[in-house]
Amino acid sequence: FGVVEDLAKRLAQGEAEWVEHSVPPPTEQDRAQLLRMIGGDAIRGAVEGYFGIKLAFQNCHKTAIFRPEALESPAYQDFISIRSQILNQTPELIHC
Repeated sequence: FGVVEDLAKRLAQGEAEWVEHSVPPPTEQDRAQLLRMIGGDAIRGAVEGYFGIKLAFQNCHKTAIFRPEALESPAYQDFISIRSQILNQTPELIHC
């Protein structure tokens, strides 16, 4: 939740359509919590509704939030593309 809260603050402070966080979680517990939040429709939907944002996620724990009006933007479409997912993958395939 802290990752998304920090992203929401950053998004609110600026004019950008979206912001991202790409630092891997510091512990396995933090990683598991992030994956549960992103992976579950109910939890993800509640978080999106609470902050008024759209969550997006790529391999290797790259988390982004977008303004709802930016979902048709090239930036959002690129972020959720298969190409971007593959390019974000680490060669070691660790924690991804």
